[in-house]
Amino acid sequence: MLESYFSYIIRQPVISAPVFLNLLPILLIWRKRAYNEKLLLILFVYLILKLGVDLVMFDLASHRENNVIYYNVSIPVRYVLTSWMYYYEFDSKLQRRWLLASWPLFIGFSIWDTIHTNPSISDVHNQNVVLYSATIESLLMLFWILLYFYNTIRALKIPNLLTYPFFWICSGLLLFYSSLLFIAPVMHYAAKWDQWMDIGTLDYLPYVFESVSLILFSVGIAQYRDNSYAK
Repeated sequence: MLESYFSYIIRQPVISAPVFLNLLPILLIWRKRAYNEKLLLILFVYLILKLGVDLVMFDLASHRENNVIYYNVSIPVRYVLTSWMYYYEFDSKLQRRWLLASWPLFIGFSIWDTIHTNPSISDVHNQNVVLYSATIESLLMLFWILLYFYNTIRALKIPNLLTYPFFWICSGLLLFYSSLLFIAPVMHYAAKWDQWMDIGTLDYLPYVFESVSLILFSVGIAQYRDNSYAK
């Protein structure tokens, strides 16, 4: 088993890197007890779930088994948890309502997209990447991120963004979802388990930015202090 893991890491270091980088922000949150903040507790839960899913997908990929079903299921879970952090950062009740309303709509859409893309949903070996969900998720998340930055700049409540943990978290999410928006529309056609389409370095773009985003999360968490959040 370990031999297959090491072999996969050597063959696909860029894809493997974010799996293990998940541990960095998780350990930092635990060490600094940053989970006492609601916002960072949500990030902590998200990162633990992400680590679990990534390890399962890593295990299946190293044994050349289809892991797409876990990716498809993780999309609505990822959206709800990452967008939930913005619920605590938005001051406008209307914006909060928009955010909450997007959850059931997106979950329902993701379920439809999964069934539409995979008519034989029980055939786990031949699962395909969803057609639209990742693109819609990216658009929604980019909207919430940019709306947060707009509100922050307009309100001027934070004296120094560089020492504010959520600024770094937002920067990481912005990079990740910007790259995902670029590549998501072709993933359904390129990521065929038995007939992988070679699209060059674009294959690795989301993994590179995912690694960068995890590093930015860690930089932000390292800035955490009990009184670091603007009141």
